[in-house]
Amino acid sequence: MACQTQCIIGESLTFTIQARDASGAPVDATGDLSYKVYEDETATQILSGTMAKLDDSNTTGFYSEQINCTASNGFESYKSYTIRITGTVSGVSVAKTYTFTCIAGPDTFTATSGALTSLANVQSYIGITDDDTLLTALISRATAAIESYCNRTFTSTSYRERYNGSGTNAIHLDQYPITNVSLLGIGLYDAIRITNTSSDAYSATVNITSSTLTLTVNGGTNDGDSDFTLADYTLSTLVTAINAVGSGWSCTLVDRGEWDAIELLECSGKNCLDTYAYAQIPEDVISEFTIEKYEGKLHLVSDRFYRGNENVTVRYTAGYVTTPGDLEQICIDLVNTYYQSRTKDLTLKSEKIGDYSYTNSGSGRDLPLSIINRLAPYVRWVL
Repeated sequence: MACQTQCIIGESLTFTIQARDASGAPVDATGDLSYKVYEDETATQILSGTMAKLDDSNTTGFYSEQINCTASNGFESYKSYTIRITGTVSGVSVAKTYTFTCIAGPDTFTATSGALTSLANVQSYIGITDDDTLLTALISRATAAIESYCNRTFTSTSYRERYNGSGTNAIHLDQYPITNVSLLGIGLYDAIRITNTSSDAYSATVNITSSTLTLTVNGGTNDGDSDFTLADYTLSTLVTAINAVGSGWSCTLVDRGEWDAIELLECSGKNCLDTYAYAQIPEDVISEFTIEKYEGKLHLVSDRFYRGNENVTVRYTAGYVTTPGDLEQICIDLVNTYYQSRTKDLTLKSEKIGDYSYTNSGSGRDLPLSIINRLAPYVRWVL
C-alpha cells in the first residue's frame, strides 16, 4: 500500500493497494475497488473512478491507479487531498485512505524540507524577471539558513519518531504545528525473530530503515544482501518472504501478524548469526490523547509515558501547508540580502580612505540581526 505525500501541480500521482484476507494473504477483491478524491474537508469529491489490477498474471490482489493533479481536474497549490478507496474483500467491506499535498509547479523551488517562498514572489518583490537559476539557489540557501537557526522544519512533512518516556503524561514532539497524529505507541514489542545459520559466514545482520528491511550475510557461499520493501507486506507475509530466501535465513512470527510491516521500528546492524535478532513494533497503541497543536505537545488522558529509552513511538504530520505571510517575507528579505550583496564584502563594517582604516564586522555568512529579531517567534528552543 503506497501513495506519495506530495504532488506537483500539473503532474501525475500514482497510488497502489494490496488486497488481503483476514490472515493477511493476498487476495483479489470482489468486483472493482473504487476511489474518490476530496479536497481538504470539502464534502464533494473532485475525482472518482475505479482501480485496475497491476500485473494480473504475476500478482494477486494488487491494484494501481494514476490521477492527473491538474488545475483542470480541480487541484490547487498548497491544498491537501484525501483519496478514499472502497471495495469488498473476502466478503468484507473495506476502506483505505491516503493523504497528499499539492505544491506549486516550476516557480516553487523545493529545498531539503521545502522552500519558504517561490521564485515568482521573490522576483516580484525585487522587481526583476531574470536570474532564475541564481535566485532559485538563494531561496534554497535562505530556507536552509532559517530552518537551521530556528531548529525546526516548516513545510508540512510526515514523521515517525521515537522519544524517551519521561514518567509524566506529556511529551513534546520535535516538529510543530501538529496537524495529524496517525499512531501513538508506548513500549516495545518483539514481533518477529530472525536468524541465519550460514556455517562459513563470519557475520549476519538485520537492518531496518523507515521503508526497507535488509538481511546481510558477510562471507561464505551465502554472502550478499536481501532487501524487502516494508510497504509490500504484513508481518505475516514478511515472515513467509524471508523464509523463502533460503541462504541460511529463518524467520518466526511471535505475534500480531496482521500488522503492516511498515510499522517495524528502525534498527541498525543487529547481529543474527547463530542467534536471534528481534524486530520490534510499538507494544500498546494509545487512542486517548489530546494535542496542543502549536506547542507540539501530546497529553495522555488517563495514563503516563512511563520512563524508558526511546519507548514512545509517534507517527505524525507537522508543519505549514501554506507558509505564514510574515515568515515568507523574512525569507524573501533574506534572499534579497543575499542577492543584493553578492558583489559586496559583507565583513566590511567601516572603511576610511585617508590614512587608510578598515574594520571587520565578523563572518559574512551570519544571519543579519534584523532577520534574527524577526525570527524570534519561530525559534524552537530546546531545554
